[in-house]
Amino acid sequence: MPDPSFALQLSQNKYLAPSDDRMDVVLTVRVGDAGVPAAGPPPTAELLLVDCSSSMDWPPTKIEAARHACRAAIGSLRDGVLFGVVECTGRARLVYPAEPPLAVASERTRHEAKAAASELIAGGGTAMSTWLDLARNLFEKTTADIRHAVLLTDGKNESDRTGALEAALDRCRGRFACDARGIGDDWEPRDLQRIASVLRGSADAVLEDAELAGDFRRLVERAMGRTVPDVRLRMTTLPYTRLRFVKQVFPTEVDLTAQCHAAGSGLELPTGAWGDELREYHLCLDVETEQLTRYEDRLLGTVTLFAGADVAAGEPQAVVGYLTDDLALSSVPDDNVARVTGQAELGRAVRAGWDAFERDDRVAAAREWGTAVRLATELGNAEILKRLGRLIDVREDGTVAIKDGVRPRDGFSLVLGSTISAYTGSAEPATAPAEAAGAPRECVHCGHKARPTAKRCGHCGKPFEAGAPS
Repeated sequence: MPDPSFALQLSQNKYLAPSDDRMDVVLTVRVGDAGVPAAGPPPTAELLLVDCSSSMDWPPTKIEAARHACRAAIGSLRDGVLFGVVECTGRARLVYPAEPPLAVASERTRHEAKAAASELIAGGGTAMSTWLDLARNLFEKTTADIRHAVLLTDGKNESDRTGALEAALDRCRGRFACDARGIGDDWEPRDLQRIASVLRGSADAVLEDAELAGDFRRLVERAMGRTVPDVRLRMTTLPYTRLRFVKQVFPTEVDLTAQCHAAGSGLELPTGAWGDELREYHLCLDVETEQLTRYEDRLLGTVTLFAGADVAAGEPQAVVGYLTDDLALSSVPDDNVARVTGQAELGRAVRAGWDAFERDDRVAAAREWGTAVRLATELGNAEILKRLGRLIDVREDGTVAIKDGVRPRDGFSLVLGSTISAYTGSAEPATAPAEAAGAPRECVHCGHKARPTAKRCGHCGKPFEAGAPS
């Protein structure tokens, strides 16, 4: 088995106007050949955190779907994986094994665990902080390199004291990854989004109870397929630059700025475990352009990929700035950066539409979701279009009508799906744009000027209105 391969590519428009104060960069990271190493798979631990609060008992299909999903996930565990099943209510209790340490997957332990999962009974409250804290304690008693949990809930976090979930997430940050799922129609998608964002996982709604088992199985199999446990991005800045933010933007959008920590003369971002996959990151640097010299390349920072030991997996990539008065150069957004800012605008429109729908402002919801349809179509984001299609119909004139009988879970699915990105770009470096004839366009949102043919503002990322005057 060959060693894993690593690739880091950087995409930007290096040209800056004197009025600019930021440099946006898209980082594309690829890991390949990340199969099972010759020495065997890395030590892996898996926990199933199953909501067993009273509400899981109605309708009864919810608790039965949870039991079935647990059995399916347990059945997919390969021999040697450490695992456990946790009953989650107003407190958390390890039901298999009966006490720590976690069990080692084998034919016998999988059979025993399935039997224990079949005995899960609904009754009690919902305190998610206790679920996460127990998971952290159980993981820390292992030497596993890959630590992953699947969390299922059907209710609001009403048994937790104020601030308890946020405090638990701070304690769990960087300790393990967690995918969160909501079942039924009476849970809070923002809670699941916070969990997934901090714990580098995904959050989604279960649309049909019968689909849960397949979803659990896929999540566990994907976690076991991640055989590179430690991939990091190290970023350095210069005296005239500093980090504004760094976000993962593909396959989902997650703000990771708070997860950066000091490393040597720069900052390091742990990105978790990887299999064969591609991820994209949006790096934004504040730039003091008055410190730059016009008409020459200046180094703004570097980005280096590390995997495992403190040895770079490739050469550092330079973030470059070139100060110019030529609007035809500075106002053209890099294609990948424009796609990323467009995706952020799409997510904003989706969430604004749901907020309006929840306060029964269907006119505002239809308007926002109409914007979302347009942006998702432009970006080629088929997943968002599919989720929007469960809530709205698109008329021939392009306006949208909200469907009757929208289920809350369909709305939750859309809100949580608003962070899902489409990868359609190339990571090739941008070439110098050609100068266009005509007067520059002025953005009505921020006042920044752009080239005459620009479709999107290079400063704030907002699209120009079709046919709008310059």
